[in-house]
Amino acid sequence: MAYTKEKLVDLGARFSTQRMMEQLPVSIAAARAHEVDLGAKFPPAKVNEIETYYDQIKVLFGDQAEKKFDAATGNVDVNALLKTVKTYFRDIIAVADNTFEEDPEIRDEFHKDGPIGRSVPKAIRSFETIVALASKHSDALSEWGLTDQDILDAKAAMTALVDANTSQETAIKDLPPKTRELYEAKGRAYLLLKRLARTGRRVFANDPATAAKFNLDILRRKGTRRPTAAQSA
Repeated sequence: MAYTKEKLVDLGARFSTQRMMEQLPVSIAAARAHEVDLGAKFPPAKVNEIETYYDQIKVLFGDQAEKKFDAATGNVDVNALLKTVKTYFRDIIAVADNTFEEDPEIRDEFHKDGPIGRSVPKAIRSFETIVALASKHSDALSEWGLTDQDILDAKAAMTALVDANTSQETAIKDLPPKTRELYEAKGRAYLLLKRLARTGRRVFANDPATAAKFNLDILRRKGTRRPTAAQSA
């Protein structure tokens, strides 16, 4: 099912515009240089589409809309809290695997939702299940090092993520039209960049150096996204 505009805006809001504008020409250049090898797996028309979004993002970013409103979306806090939740998630799973090594039915309950991934709503749903299971089996889990305090801390992290995500969703809904347009363009560009990176890995599976040219390292590099509302993305 195609993403709604709201989903695209939410997706685009996760990424620094400056990094997006650095990543786009690198990815476009790689696609153009290896156009023959990519062939129908990532046709030139799709590269043209990426370039169109790149042009849109440059124009919209030049309007200064994001500089005024990005800080209000709270994306840094949500991403940091999601990282914390993932740490608790992995810890609980690891302890559960040790605890229920000889009881696979219970052990499998902790794995039924799979990895958390990058989706905050999915992370919240999965983590709620895991924390509930941890509370239910707390006595058994404590024998392998998961304390009641660990469970309380996990619940606190989950509550913080829910609150931050709710605040972010409200902030995104209140964004001005120009900013929404910018975020939507970034969301659409990211989906194509992700597909291009996946295609590059597929086509050049036996050529790691070339496959690496399609990575999204610039877009995903770590660091503070925006120190202040006055600074550019």
